[in-house]
Amino acid sequence: MAHQLMALCAATSFMWLSYNLEDHQIIEQPRLSSLLVLLIAALASYVVSFCAAWLPGTNGRFDDELAPLNAKRTNLPKKPRRYFLPGLVVCIILRLEIFHRVTLDLQCSKPGIEAFLPLLVLVYELLPGRRTRAGISDNDEKDRDDIGMTIVDAAHAWFNESKASLSIGVAMLTLGAYLASSSDPRSTFFCSRHDGSLVVILLESTGLLLDAAMAIMAWRILAWARTTKSRLRTLSGILLAVSLATGLLYAASRIILPSAPVSYNFRGLDSLYFFDIVVDGLVFSAFLISTSLLATEGSPLSLVGVLTFLFGLLEAVQRTSLTGTWENISPATTYFALLLICFGFTSFVYANNIRSVVFLHRAFVVFLLVLVTIVATIYTPIKALRIIDQHPLARVIYDARIAADRWLVHASVSSSLQVAVGEYRERHVGRNPPPKFDVWYEFATARDSVVLDHFPQMQNDLLPFWGVPPAKIREGVRRAAAEPDMAILQIHDGQARHNLPPASPYKQVMEDMLVLVQGFAKHLPDMELAINLDERPRVLAPLDEVQRFIKAANRLRGGSLLPGTQTSLGEMPVALSATGGKNQAPETFTPVRALREMTALTCPPGTKARAGSHWDIRDLCTSCAKPQSQGQHLTNWPLSQDICHQSDLLRLHGFYMTSPVLRPLQELLPVFSRAKTDSYGDILIPLRRISEAGEPNSEGFEMKWKKLFWRGKVDRFHSSHELLHGGHQERLVHLMSGPARSERARLLLPRKNRLSLEEVPTGALNDLLPVDVAFSGYSACGTPGDRHCKEVADEFATRPDDKEPLRSQYVMVVDTDDGPPRELLRTLRSGSVPLFGSIFKEWYTERLMPWVHFVPIDLRFHGLHSTITYFLGIKKMDGRKLNGREVEMAARAEDGRFIADQGQRWAAKALRKEDAEVYLFRLLLEWSRVVNDNRDTIGFVLPSERLV
Repeated sequence: MAHQLMALCAATSFMWLSYNLEDHQIIEQPRLSSLLVLLIAALASYVVSFCAAWLPGTNGRFDDELAPLNAKRTNLPKKPRRYFLPGLVVCIILRLEIFHRVTLDLQCSKPGIEAFLPLLVLVYELLPGRRTRAGISDNDEKDRDDIGMTIVDAAHAWFNESKASLSIGVAMLTLGAYLASSSDPRSTFFCSRHDGSLVVILLESTGLLLDAAMAIMAWRILAWARTTKSRLRTLSGILLAVSLATGLLYAASRIILPSAPVSYNFRGLDSLYFFDIVVDGLVFSAFLISTSLLATEGSPLSLVGVLTFLFGLLEAVQRTSLTGTWENISPATTYFALLLICFGFTSFVYANNIRSVVFLHRAFVVFLLVLVTIVATIYTPIKALRIIDQHPLARVIYDARIAADRWLVHASVSSSLQVAVGEYRERHVGRNPPPKFDVWYEFATARDSVVLDHFPQMQNDLLPFWGVPPAKIREGVRRAAAEPDMAILQIHDGQARHNLPPASPYKQVMEDMLVLVQGFAKHLPDMELAINLDERPRVLAPLDEVQRFIKAANRLRGGSLLPGTQTSLGEMPVALSATGGKNQAPETFTPVRALREMTALTCPPGTKARAGSHWDIRDLCTSCAKPQSQGQHLTNWPLSQDICHQSDLLRLHGFYMTSPVLRPLQELLPVFSRAKTDSYGDILIPLRRISEAGEPNSEGFEMKWKKLFWRGKVDRFHSSHELLHGGHQERLVHLMSGPARSERARLLLPRKNRLSLEEVPTGALNDLLPVDVAFSGYSACGTPGDRHCKEVADEFATRPDDKEPLRSQYVMVVDTDDGPPRELLRTLRSGSVPLFGSIFKEWYTERLMPWVHFVPIDLRFHGLHSTITYFLGIKKMDGRKLNGREVEMAARAEDGRFIADQGQRWAAKALRKEDAEVYLFRLLLEWSRVVNDNRDTIGFVLPSERLV
């Protein structure tokens, strides 16, 4: 059983490394991680050598009848030369450095190129001077000349012994694995023409050659070891030498090259990082130990071929299961890849005399492959020929209308104060409303508020503070107010005031806040609020701390009408001046890696963002987008704003790719902010920005220009390499205004009176769409001598601001690098359709219904073209073709008109200044109870209930 366990260990460890490494923390520090993983693997190999008696090949070889792949014995390879051992060490170091370099520009690399490794090893096997292949003996040579052999016997002998048959099998297996692994949807993280894509591909190819060289040299070195013990210790010595050399390179890079510190003064993921290091090191060592014991008893081609088969088959089966979806629009290619893998591996196992694969006899493996082929032959045409007679967005919009009607009924149940009190208790687990709830209800109904009962965002924002003692909360207000870009809003004796000096650029913001409060300040007890004036949210407390307070809060329920205590307020401190932002020195910024780790700590254990950093920015993370999507289109808007299950957005959104000037607060402090993501613990309030445009001109939808419009302006101190290629604004402009020739878009297009999923050149499709997307200004290369940044920035389309941007029927609305977009409310009020993509929430976010008030856009932009063509259609133009034919697609103007009308009406009904006042009044009533020392006993009770 030992040989079977070794084979199983090799296969499982290989698959584990292939599918899990991309989501681990180790990629954040590649050289240090390589050093530690290699060191752990070296130590593990040395320790296992003491247990060599329980491993196969104790006496230096497997028994012939128990060979791990159950292949006929091969002769020993030629004795390794003296330079093989140092050469192997050098090759491994070079391979690691090439991997690190390719990772920096992974978007320029070619997917699936690793599938050609068996072909390279085969070339070595076929070189002149190589010894006879496995299974060919002198008796076999005589049998070839036997005149009594039948044609079938001769064909069988040729198939099993011919180098041509082996070459055919390896070629088919390689091509099939390549086709299966290179057809994944590509990310919109783009490769600039200044990135040197040719260099990246050459490095990839060089790395593949090094892989083959390493496999062959390691095989020749380890095969000559006398025993398993000496073999493992040789392996341990090789790994130790590589780890020491990697350590020297790492130390030199830290001294010579400027780099970020290894650790920071904040609560990060160091424990998780080292956990990943240990696990990956042990799995890697298990893979090396098992493969070294297997390959040295056969040939490297056998092991490499089996691993390529396992990886390629899983990829092909997965792609086949997606037939008929936007993820697999080339079912013929996938089916052909699956056939090549199945037939190629069948030829390979017989031509290479492999009698069993892991622990399965080759006859049974071939039977399973035949079964897979039959199932794929039946399944693929059924799914591929499925007729799509209606665009899926038509159904999505219809379902969204029904959901919006239900939401409105749920949000406005109360028809009287008595009903409102009952609804409050039901939605707050029996807790009474706050004092003066009757005053708020009268205030809300007098202003015709359509939302009287549904405030989940407010409830979630305040819930953790129910687990914090009121005195500590009040202390936290002053602590938070001591941070830069913070102001205090103080309510005392029914009057509101703030502490900003006249020269503050945010003074008007706080003055407008006083205007909102003054209509109900007389009904509020004395209190202080710390107001965040910065665009970015501030409170990024770890999940374990927040959950501790929430658990404490859930134990406190109920409340009766009792008098509360007045909080004595001292003199307000002077607010710290604004920090300046763009002109801030780079060394004062919080590093991007630190920001991402802080964000990961806010996610539950086991989620993608908490587990690691998604570094494969070349391929689209379909598993990240699938939970909130139906095909390419967003259907669950709230879930799409949760970063925890979609760690790829940490490298696809400018908010997570720019260093914040102000360091996030890693403790739960009471900070009120304009906007936040789900990771932050700020409390949302209606807060205007420093400069906001006035009310837009409103005109009919049909009177607007039939096009999609967007202008963005970027003005930052510095742009990192990945931000230039992966920032959401940069990707949007590149995708819609300057895509490369190789870039493709996937969408539904009409073909012979029905719709079919196709992949078309993005640039050719853009030429047929009425789209005007560009930067109005791009100043993001402040570092002197950053020539590459300036070259990439010059590729972005830059056009002047349109004087009437809201005169277009469709307006793209996406986040800035620091916060939510400024134009959403104005776009809604103008009667245009917002194509809205955001990870941020504001006080009114829960009131907006996707596909009813706006068109939701996934910020990966993989479904953007499909959405645009649905609403705007494709107009046939002379000489303009897609996939070799002229395409014409009717616009769904009626759906666009409906969304524009609903959005405009809803903004005039539920997003007014009066609605902001109603929201703020209720929020401050709730907050006044949270900070009251008697909060567990006070509350509003109806007069009739008091008498009872």
